[in-house]
Amino acid sequence: MEKRHYEIILSGVGGQGTVSSGAVLGEAASSYDNKFAVMSCTYGVSARGGFAKSDILIGTDFIPYFEALHPDVILVLSNKAYPKIRNFITQNTLVVINSNEVTDYNPDLGQVYPFPFSEMAFKIGTLQVVNIIALGFIVAKTNIVNKAALVKALKNKYPGEKEAGVNMKAVEEGFKLV
Repeated sequence: MEKRHYEIILSGVGGQGTVSSGAVLGEAASSYDNKFAVMSCTYGVSARGGFAKSDILIGTDFIPYFEALHPDVILVLSNKAYPKIRNFITQNTLVVINSNEVTDYNPDLGQVYPFPFSEMAFKIGTLQVVNIIALGFIVAKTNIVNKAALVKALKNKYPGEKEAGVNMKAVEEGFKLV
């Protein structure tokens, strides 16, 4: 890692897995990649359909704060999320967009990578892996954590044979996008 700390925001609506993805990424960093990680999350009163966001900070030493102030990476899974995180985007921010769900965004703000994550997840067999495909892409593109660490954290979070299989397919689809 060249930087001391990386700041990531995963955003969408409740039910899209932004909180669980944040937990997986943090565990991958801290438990399996010998890094420090901090995570905080924000979500509305409705568990499904309301704005949801995870801030994950990953670094090579102690991280003295808990919120992404200048995110290096932002994932946007829903149109509802984009207006809430737009002001965090700089020209250097890697902005990963679920193009099946997010249609109202500025393609010139940040380094934008739109992908049809929902369509890809549907082909795998479940829309529940939209977040994991995106996470695979983010890890492959940035090397914030290594792939083996991500796989271990996913297997720990989703230990069932069926869940593990579909999540591994999702990670691979994300890595193929790079």
